[in-house]
Amino acid sequence: MIKNYFSLDEDFDEIIKNSLKDKQILHTEQISTGWTNIVYEVQTDNGNFFFRFPRDDFWARTIVKDCDFASYIHGKTDFETADLKLNFDNGRPFSIHKKIEGTVLADKINELSDEQLKNISNDIAKFMFELHNIKFDKNKIFSTDNIGHNLTDFLNELLNYHVDPKDKVFWKYDEFSKKDNNCLVHGDLNLSNVLLDENNNVCAIIDFGFGGFGNKYFDISRIMSRTCPKAFRDEIIKEYENLENQKLDYKFLDNEIDIWSKIDNSYINYMRKIGIHA
Repeated sequence: MIKNYFSLDEDFDEIIKNSLKDKQILHTEQISTGWTNIVYEVQTDNGNFFFRFPRDDFWARTIVKDCDFASYIHGKTDFETADLKLNFDNGRPFSIHKKIEGTVLADKINELSDEQLKNISNDIAKFMFELHNIKFDKNKIFSTDNIGHNLTDFLNELLNYHVDPKDKVFWKYDEFSKKDNNCLVHGDLNLSNVLLDENNNVCAIIDFGFGGFGNKYFDISRIMSRTCPKAFRDEIIKEYENLENQKLDYKFLDNEIDIWSKIDNSYINYMRKIGIHA
């Protein structure tokens, strides 16, 4: 069976060169970011580009979904998102996008002032609200049906494929998905997928590999599931409620925050076992 993914011993320089024929390549560097793909940053005479090469079959299918979803929502919110292009090498999918300059929120959140945190929280709430209210046609988003389009279906396969059974005992599919899947969701809106500009304003939202159909609580709980200041979390809730003009279900939200934390921990355990995550 021919594999549809990449390994570390590939001739990535040749693949990158063939993909950027109209640009002069100045420097190519493999970077450590990302557990799901082999990532290269490429400096050219026309800006920097990121190449993402999936590490296994699951992430190869995910990267196609990522490109479909990112393309569909591009320009539909007030925030910049990556303009992903899907390419193939001998039938194997990989993505290219021009670098969006910025610093991930995870690297700066503990050094920001209360006012800066408030502004960032409000922007994140606004992005989620805008995304969740995009009018969509399910038949016009995804070009492939070989992977879950509902976030819970996607996560179910992810955890079955990448998590040890003893680390997956927390996963209660029905409990996590009992709300209606009635909107578009980012699916993995964590602190590392929010970019800040030099003035510490939100300049972009990135990485839509988990993107699909779900409910608003998936995204709201995800951004709160990793360690962050309480004021940051409270402001997101407050602003989202202001935008929607109704209260959130706090009990359900807390439950989903807990599930996301367990997903992170179980997946990190898996990555440590295979030597990708220290």
